[in-house]
Amino acid sequence: MYNTIVIGGGAGGLTVSIALASAGKKVLLIEKEQLGGECTWGGCIPSKSFISASKKTSNLKDALDKVIKNVHKVGDAELPYISKFENIEYVKGEGTFVDKNTVSVNGKIYKSKYIVVSTGSLPFIPNIKGIKNSQYFTNQDFFYSKDNYKSIVMLGAGVISLELAFPLKKLGIEVTIIEKSEFFLPTLEKEIREFYIQKLKEAKIKLFLNCTSIEIDVINSEKIEKEIIVRTNNGDFKTEKIFVSTGRISNIDNLKLENAEINYNQKEIIVDKYMRTSTKNIFAIGDVASEFKFSHVAGYQGEIVVRNILFPYILKKVDYSYIPWTLFGDIEVSKVGLSEEVAKQKFKKIYVYTIDKENDRSVIAFEQTFLLKVICDSKFNIIGVVCIGERAGEIVGILQVMIGNKIKLYKGLNSIQAYPTYAYYIRNLSKRAYVDYLKSFMNMFHN
Repeated sequence: MYNTIVIGGGAGGLTVSIALASAGKKVLLIEKEQLGGECTWGGCIPSKSFISASKKTSNLKDALDKVIKNVHKVGDAELPYISKFENIEYVKGEGTFVDKNTVSVNGKIYKSKYIVVSTGSLPFIPNIKGIKNSQYFTNQDFFYSKDNYKSIVMLGAGVISLELAFPLKKLGIEVTIIEKSEFFLPTLEKEIREFYIQKLKEAKIKLFLNCTSIEIDVINSEKIEKEIIVRTNNGDFKTEKIFVSTGRISNIDNLKLENAEINYNQKEIIVDKYMRTSTKNIFAIGDVASEFKFSHVAGYQGEIVVRNILFPYILKKVDYSYIPWTLFGDIEVSKVGLSEEVAKQKFKKIYVYTIDKENDRSVIAFEQTFLLKVICDSKFNIIGVVCIGERAGEIVGILQVMIGNKIKLYKGLNSIQAYPTYAYYIRNLSKRAYVDYLKSFMNMFHN
């Protein structure tokens, strides 16, 4: 009998398996596809590699070849790595529940004290007339295609579409993005929305919002090659390929959750603040149980589960207050915490500190775009950050460390940062916050 069975070998499942094995617990890791999960084989690794590859070549096939080499370099290392842990037994196959302590894989029965479900998510395919005949791409097969094409229509104006649109355009592909909603990136800051609308215009990538009616016609004839026409209330668009990026659905269909009395809905497995399902010895993490469909969130949730399995009498809660987010488009965009607009609604007084492209680092790097905005409450706790520019994710990461450790912004003044790094300019913001802190302190003293 195992201490823990982990179903799904993506970011969350690997985190749990390796950590528990390192703590001396016997683990069975089950994965029906490839270790590394969606992030490695169809998400983070290939999409970011594709952005980089488009800067090294002008040919789509060459770019994709470079991407796949990177994917295998990362993904193929997973099995040899977990094989180093004697306490991890790996089984390739599809795991299904028999009861709350029992899982079946390839016709064999396995039992454990705890079970962790980390089966990820799948692309949501909307019910659009004609879509099944269009041979559409999703993130799962786009990077592995050998087809040559000169045009593509992307259904959905979310993160994946934006990350792929710019490199595709650089590689000579005509890109059109169609979005059902009348709003573009509605959950993001005004600065981010305006920035991306402008970048799309500059790149001559067409964006059409409020496409509430969509049909797809596939025309095959002897006179012309196959032609796809996407018909919408905003016009018709001829294209050679379609990419579908209209959301994600949890990968739960074949788990037989009812055998373990696990509650779930149309979106995900239902979990509590400790990542436990309705059956308390079974946990669920990652895309299958979270609205935050990021690999780093799955890893974080996995760490919480490890803590709660090892110390079941001192359970630790998840905290989603400050989840960082980065969009790797033509230029990086990253954020964490509240927007300025929301912060003004939530707090009576806030402080906002900004740096634009006139800072020395951006000048010497010939950056055409840069913005760093840090929002603090009245006590100078950092409650929101947004950054647009090169290495935005790393810049926000520095401030996220301060947030996670409850370090007030002005405390950054206690560090010395090399000039002219981005960290140096974060310290400059700390200096400005320190001045405001002194003013507030003196005002309080005099009043």
